[in-house]
Amino acid sequence: MIKIAIVEDDESSASLLQNYIKRYQQTHHTDCQLVFFNNGLEFISDYLPVYDVIFMDIKMPHMDGMEAAKKLRKIDEDTALIFITSMAQYAIRGYEVNALDFILKPVKYYDFEMKLNRVIHYIEKHKDTKITINTGDVIKRVSVRDLYYIEVINHTLIYHTEGHTYESYGQLKNLEEILAPCNFTKCNSCYLVNLRHITEVRPNSILIGDDEIPISRRRKKDFMKNLADYMGGGF
Repeated sequence: MIKIAIVEDDESSASLLQNYIKRYQQTHHTDCQLVFFNNGLEFISDYLPVYDVIFMDIKMPHMDGMEAAKKLRKIDEDTALIFITSMAQYAIRGYEVNALDFILKPVKYYDFEMKLNRVIHYIEKHKDTKITINTGDVIKRVSVRDLYYIEVINHTLIYHTEGHTYESYGQLKNLEEILAPCNFTKCNSCYLVNLRHITEVRPNSILIGDDEIPISRRRKKDFMKNLADYMGGGF
């Protein structure tokens, strides 16, 4: 399922894109889920990082596409962005917000099909499991492979990445079930660690970056087995 957002103030243009996507689904046997926004302000006000691709007009009332894209990139660095515009000189500025491509109006189906093929190929090539963290102030989508470890203090989950930490409310047990297929395992009751980031194993602890994390006696056997399986028997 490809989740698509269309940000377009012109109803006829939005309807045309909807028809093109329906045609694309039938031709390429691809499932797409569409959500429409009338302008950049409406789009960014309650944005959630759930879309695979965003088609965005540049010239819109209230907030133009370029300004909306700049705000988008502060929240979501990864989603594929394609500008739709009648003014090529504005589309060229897409590099400022890491836009994948642009389509010139009036949009022809062949051009649209070619761009959507490219973006789906891009999504598949860069496909990565991500986890959504609700800090209370912002909703952040973080690549699982960039997570070093997660610790819990009372009911506060603390997500550690390189140079950043994020806090949210929740239970470590739930994350353990979600992240187990991604090579995360517990070394004690309060820490869920990403095996790919372990740099050193000591008798009763591990190093991840500059942080030393204890291995509990109760979990040591299972933890070392999981680590050995991940490393191909290297431990």
